[in-house]
Amino acid sequence: GNAYVAECGCEAVAHLAHLSDGRSEQLMRAGAAARIVAALEAHAGNAYVAEYGCTAISHLAHLSDGRSEQLMRAGATARIMAALEMHAGNAGVAEGGCAAIACLARGSDGRCEQLMRAGAATRIVATMEAHAGHASVAEQGCKAITVLVMESDGRRDAFKAMAAEELVGALAQRHSGDACVQEAAEAALDAMRLRLGR
Repeated sequence: GNAYVAECGCEAVAHLAHLSDGRSEQLMRAGAAARIVAALEAHAGNAYVAEYGCTAISHLAHLSDGRSEQLMRAGATARIMAALEMHAGNAGVAEGGCAAIACLARGSDGRCEQLMRAGAATRIVATMEAHAGHASVAEQGCKAITVLVMESDGRRDAFKAMAAEELVGALAQRHSGDACVQEAAEAALDAMRLRLGR
């Protein structure tokens, strides 16, 4: 297929789905999950497809267990991880990938575990390190960490073993003038320091 068509298609889905539960539901009924995952697979080497594909996933999954489950079943997890690895130097892919992980993970221990098994912690930390100068990547990475470590000492320990706590602290200091990074970093640090004792 044509990479430019795939890029424009993923971008269109991302824009249509953004902050609209109704449009997101329509898009999912029309087969958006399968089409986006297929585009990400067919054009894995294209950074624009990777960026817009991941962004579309995040917008479709936003605050919806049902859509998140559908996207996971369609293979979104593997495609996000592949995009983050293949386009490790691209800040747009980094931001979109971290946002997609956060949105898919939110509200489900099962999805969090699936994402962690697929290598989410490694990819998030590597991404945040590689793009330390990008505030938007720092923000989305912190949000992904916060969601993944909630309700799980095991996942919390996995991130802490990768020195995620120190990394988030350093990024908060680096982006001290960015209110969004400060808020996201504070939430991530609080989440990593909480012990459930079970």
